Amino acid sequence: MEAAVEALLDRYLEKVYGLAMAILKDHNEAEEAVREVFLTVVLNGGRFPGNLAFHSRIYRICVDACRMRLRIGGRTKPVPIEEFLPVFTEEDTHQGPVEDWSRELERRMPDQEIGRAIGRFTEELPDKYHLTFVLCDLQGFSCEETAQVLDLTIAAVRSRLHRARLCLRGRFGRYLRNGRAA
Repeated sequence: MEAAVEALLDRYLEKVYGLAMAILKDHNEAEEAVREVFLTVVLNGGRFPGNLAFHSRIYRICVDACRMRLRIGGRTKPVPIEEFLPVFTEEDTHQGPVEDWSRELERRMPDQEIGRAIGRFTEELPDKYHLTFVLCDLQGFSCEETAQVLDLTIAAVRSRLHRARLCLRGRFGRYLRNGRAA
């Protein structure tokens, strides 16, 4: 039994901790969530209902533990994303121009500031978009893996990921125009 627990920790600890940190942004909270995850897995003997792959089940337990911690501890108030999504005309074209601020970005902002702004904007995404973005873009999960972990369809994951990216792009564009958080 001890060897099995050790093998489990060797295989999943780093990834589970990385996921918890990406969601919670707090070392102590992430450590507590990781303890909960592995305690749950060990107490259940690795047996869980359903037909999920074992690794997907561990990540789902981690996401659930992190969600619970966010509910209890509170989280930055999410920003409604609708105002940052593109608006289309009746002809299905963008109502306004799509900004290309990539060249301006390199000239005006150091990497550290870019990272802080994106981190802040990511934290302020509504939960369903935040978790999808964290799993896919920050943790490198595929859309299929993310769909399993969040119990969604692949189409729903792609839609949420697209909306999260559009929101972040819109907020970052506004940040660059105004020189402050949007």
